Formats: sequence, structure tokens, C-alpha cells
Amino acid sequence: MSVQPTDQMQGTTIERQPEAPTDAAGTPPARDRMPAIFGSFWLDGTEFALDASVILEVVGLPEQLASMPLAPDYMLGLFNLRGTIVPIIDLRRLLGLPDREVTDRKVAIVEDGDVCIGLTIDRTGEVLNIQGAAHVDFRPRDGELKDIVVQGLLKLDDGRRIVQILDPHLLLNLKKVPRAGALARRNHLLGTAHRGQRFNCITFQFGHTTCAIDLRHVEEVMDAPEINDSMLVHDCFIGVTNLRGQIIPVADARNFMGDRASIKSSEVYPPSRKMLVISTEGGLVGVLVYSIDSIMSCFEDEILQFTKLALPRADLIRGCLVNKSDEIILMLDHEVLKRDRMLVDTALRCREVHPGECKSKAARFEGATGARMTFIVFMIETRSALNSQTVSEIISYPKSLLRPPYALDFVDGIINLRGELITLINPRKVYGLPDIDRTGAKVLIFLHDGRKYGILVDSVDEIVNTTANRVSDKMTIKQGGTQLQIVEDDGGCIQSPAHGPVMVLDTDSFLKRCFKKAGGMSLDAKPVA
Repeated sequence: MSVQPTDQMQGTTIERQPEAPTDAAGTPPARDRMPAIFGSFWLDGTEFALDASVILEVVGLPEQLASMPLAPDYMLGLFNLRGTIVPIIDLRRLLGLPDREVTDRKVAIVEDGDVCIGLTIDRTGEVLNIQGAAHVDFRPRDGELKDIVVQGLLKLDDGRRIVQILDPHLLLNLKKVPRAGALARRNHLLGTAHRGQRFNCITFQFGHTTCAIDLRHVEEVMDAPEINDSMLVHDCFIGVTNLRGQIIPVADARNFMGDRASIKSSEVYPPSRKMLVISTEGGLVGVLVYSIDSIMSCFEDEILQFTKLALPRADLIRGCLVNKSDEIILMLDHEVLKRDRMLVDTALRCREVHPGECKSKAARFEGATGARMTFIVFMIETRSALNSQTVSEIISYPKSLLRPPYALDFVDGIINLRGELITLINPRKVYGLPDIDRTGAKVLIFLHDGRKYGILVDSVDEIVNTTANRVSDKMTIKQGGTQLQIVEDDGGCIQSPAHGPVMVLDTDSFLKRCFKKAGGMSLDAKPVA
């Protein structure tokens, strides 16, 4: 099935030597010159071709692709090609050809300048030297992308063979595509990227897509509170909530991102959602997500760029991260989020509608002194917390563990985290607590005396921001009218807005308890080969 010229195209036959404007030396401008070498490929019985200089390689269609919110139907998703994030375009859908099953489908990796995408093809063709061949040149007018990406026709074998030429400039829709991908990869290979400061980001899901945001820009993370109806309900906003006396608007992340893609049938909606509280130039906004998945530690140069083709909200996405499972995570840009017109206007309007109930951020922290501190609150029978400065990342419970050459009942195994071996400690067994189902369990990777350890927790509940003067030295618990002072493993106490006093786990004391149970044996013994 051929893609026929439409009324958006004007066909002009140019036999053998195309006429084009020339410079003083008589040479046509580079953009107007017809390339001499093309690479051809097939969709059904139609042969297409691209300038060979823009075709990097041809690879097999990846089994798994990362979904993209806001993507048009012809964008299948993203995949990681040796450190380069490549969006895959279904060329059949783009050209309006009918879908059909193709065995051993291929992907042509196309790069033009700093833009890199993959095009699905049925099979490869051959390298064509068309020096002196006749061609028909289509001059596009206004039209959809599918109407104008066919640049013309090649006439080969005395007209018996027709090859349709695709224009990479129009195909990549350069006016809407940010410069990315190839430039970032070249800079990395040349060593010009600057690592900068390591930072933590929190990853979350709002359906079929996993995103991340720099933890420094998140005010709080908590279980979704009660959401009340409001005149502010519109677009992505579903109501307001009372955040310790401050009324803030609440938005649904999935609707805000404009994600209309169907959620995989294997996905289940969690019984309760989480809410991220972020600051905007208009005030605080709550954002509902389905789950908080992990905390990842990374450098700036680990945020990979990719061609954000035809994404209406591409401005929200800084790039992406690749986790230890080679999954692609979209990194959101907080600088864009905090200035987003819809978020800012709604936050300002909320302060106008609820002036008596709103408190400024400064008022909420009145009397607070010292550096800002962030704590991760988790469950191990009861709630505890760790300073986020000691936590390098949070991961799901590993599907496979290496077994150490010793029998310590409180050590579940050894995690192979990107080649680094980390002992996984089960605190329930350390404290003699009953074991529970590990569905949804998380592992906090923390640093102590230059070594990394993993601690298994039931769940990660919230993130609490506070200041140094609000962290109590010790926590006192009343039991049967008797004051019980917790000394061991108690590193202080913070106030959780949702759950009240929470003990800060003293990792030094906790590890000493583990070493004592191990009889002085090192917890860092390497596994048996």
C-alpha cells in the first residue's frame, strides 16, 4: 500500500538533474541538495528510503518499552539503547497504514543533529546509490505530519521500481522537538559533562507511568488526607484539604499530566493513595499519586535526555533516569512545575477563597531554627524514621538475593545492587517480631561508617520536613502509668503531622545490636560463589 500524494502536496517531476538555487560557486544549498546514498526499508509491499547519513543502525524491536504520558498514538514508548534514551515511533500509524502482525519487526535508529528516534519497519532493504536517477519532488503545504513526511519518489530501473523518500527534518518535526539525545551522549563520551552534587529524588506512579522529582523540592509526602469539595474543582483539581490549618488545593497527577493511556490490566489501584506537597509561586499544592516507589540517589549527568517528540507537556520533563532494573523513569522539572500557570493560579485562588484558614510557610515554621532536615518515616510494627541524609536510596524487596556463607536468621541475604554487595537486615527478626507478608515491602539502603546496609521495612509512609531544633533528643512512652525511657536504638524523636511522635532510628545502636546477635561476626561477608 503506497502513501499517495494528497491535496496538501504538489508533485513536480525532476528528471535526472534537479534544479535548485545555487550559490556564487554554482553549488545548491545543502538543504536543497538531493543525497546520493539512501538506505531503504519496507512496510508491507511499499519501499521507503531515508538519507543514509541519518540512519545510525537497525536493531530488533525491544520486548519492553517505557510508556510516555501525553504521547500520540504513533509513539510506542521509550527504550534504553546503550545509555541513549530513544523514543520509538510506529511508522505504520504515522503514515496511516493499517496495523498488522509482523514477525521479527525491526527499528531503524535515526539521528539528525541532536535528535534521535527509532522508526519501526517490517524489514530492511538495501543501500541505494541514486546518482543521476529521476525523482518526483513533493512540495508540502500546510498539513498533518503524516501528509508531509513523504518528500518525494525515486524512479529506479527505468521507472519499474518506485521508492518513497522520507524527509527526516519533517519526520522529526524539529520545531517541536527540543535538542537532546545525541548531544548529551557525545558530551558524556567526551567527558565534558560535569557531575555536580549528588541528590536524592523520589519516584512515584500515577497509573502506567513512573516519574521522579528532586526530593529537595518536595515539602511533604503523606497518605492522602480527607479531600473536601470546593469551588476550586476544575481540570485536574479535585478538591482541597486542610494541612494543619492551611487549606491547599489538591490535584490528580494523572489528570495534570494529561495521561489518557489505559492502565495495564495487571495493575491494581492501591487501597489508599499518597500525596506529595510541592511549592509553587502561588503557594502549596497537593498532588495525588498512586504509590511512592523508591528514593534514588543520582548526579545531574545521570539525567538522560531524549527526543520529546510531539509531547504537549514536554516542558515538564527534564529527562529520564534508568534504575537498576533498566526501567525508564521520567524526571520532572520542578522549576517548570512551580511556575505552571494552572498550579500557580489555583494556589493563589485558594488563598483568596480561604484567607482566614491559610497560613504562610513562614508562619508554620515560626520559631524554628537550624538547618532544614528531611526524615523518611517507615513501618516496622510501629513507625520509625531515618534522616534522608543517611539514606542513599529506597528499593522494592529484591526478587532474588545472594545467600551468605553463614547462618544469621536476621540476615535475609545479600543484594547485588549494580555490582555492589549490600547486606539486607530484617529488623523484625532482630527484635523478635512476627514475620509478615512482604508484598509492598521496601528496603532502605543507608550508609554507616562508609559501608552500605539494607534494612527491610513494611512500608514507607511519608516524608517529614522539619528543623534541627524540632528534633527531640529522646522519646518517652507512657505504658501502664510508668514512664519507659527508650535508650537503645532511639536516636531522637520528630513530630509527624499525620501520626504524631515518631522515633528516629539510631543506626549505630541498631547495627551494634546486630553485631552482638552475630557474635561479633562481620555482616559484610561475601557470598559463596
